[in-house]
Amino acid sequence: MEISKLKLELYDLAAIILPGLFLIAEFVALFMGFQQLLSYARGFHGAELTLLLLCSFALGNLVQEAGDRLIKQLVGKRFFRQARDRFWASELKQNVCDKIVRLGGPANPSVDAAFDFCLTCLDGEFAKRDVFLAISDLSRSMWVLSILGMLPLARSVVYAYGWRNRSVVASEGAFLIAICAYLSWSRMVRFRELSESPVFHSFLARAIKRDNADPKNEDDD
Repeated sequence: MEISKLKLELYDLAAIILPGLFLIAEFVALFMGFQQLLSYARGFHGAELTLLLLCSFALGNLVQEAGDRLIKQLVGKRFFRQARDRFWASELKQNVCDKIVRLGGPANPSVDAAFDFCLTCLDGEFAKRDVFLAISDLSRSMWVLSILGMLPLARSVVYAYGWRNRSVVASEGAFLIAICAYLSWSRMVRFRELSESPVFHSFLARAIKRDNADPKNEDDD
């Protein structure tokens, strides 16, 4: 199998394969050390790189699932949909509902049903949503991987020579992991919101354009 023949979407690469690669790197660093990790990274080519890519795809899905379940357990099942919930509590809800009814949709849909209806009507017109969602899910995986990064850090602390070196490695490593986890969480939340609320706004804008372009709405000469 050649890598050039694999058809990968943006989401596959950013949100699944990259987290899978980082997880493999953490495993190697945990069991063999960072020096061995760098040695392996320089030696991959051809079939080995293809196998690494396939393994990364498989493990990346596990990282995504772990992040989804862990965060929902910590902050609630509606955490990733809180942006649409806030929109649905605003005054613009009625405008969306009216447009949905005019287009043949249900009269009083739930927020999730309305979101799916609006997204279906957009039919790819909100193209950046895929980018926002990929960045959000990548950041979610990076948050999980930051937590798992404590394991290879602990190994480095144990194998460091002398208590002074161990304290330096522990403090610097913990600081970097904390920063990575914080930034990953912030970016995950921000881009998840960007992938949710604009769906309703885009739906309203598209419906207005459709009404204005409808010949039936134009006055007869």
